[in-house]
Amino acid sequence: MIDYRAMEKSHISGMVEIEKACFNSGFAEKTFLRELENKIAHYIVALCGDMVVGYGGIWNICGEADIIDIATHPSFRRQGVAQGIIERLVEFCRKSGCEKITLEVRESNLAAQALYKKNGFERCGERKKYYDGKETAVLMRLNL
Repeated sequence: MIDYRAMEKSHISGMVEIEKACFNSGFAEKTFLRELENKIAHYIVALCGDMVVGYGGIWNICGEADIIDIATHPSFRRQGVAQGIIERLVEFCRKSGCEKITLEVRESNLAAQALYKKNGFERCGERKKYYDGKETAVLMRLNL
């Protein structure tokens, strides 16, 4: 069973491991520590027992949320972890009075795009050479 809760300091080492496994560069521990202090940031972690198996974060800027990151441990993909994170982030945004949620996703990440579309996000633009100066970012938005 997966449990979802707000990120705490004790979750950061597991988040860093996932970030490295998923993105091969990843946020450093100090970046996640700063996010704990960031008044506009809100992160959700997915736990299987004590193990962090996924996380997602948003920034709420003047009533508009931007998804910063969603990542699932490779061993827990296709088990609904990311879906659970998205649902909780959207719920948090609604309760916080956000009017919309935006995100960027790699053009090649069709699985993530399909998941976002399933949750009501629509493509609203793109940013050429956004990732590493090479790959296009697809912009997506959900109006709440």
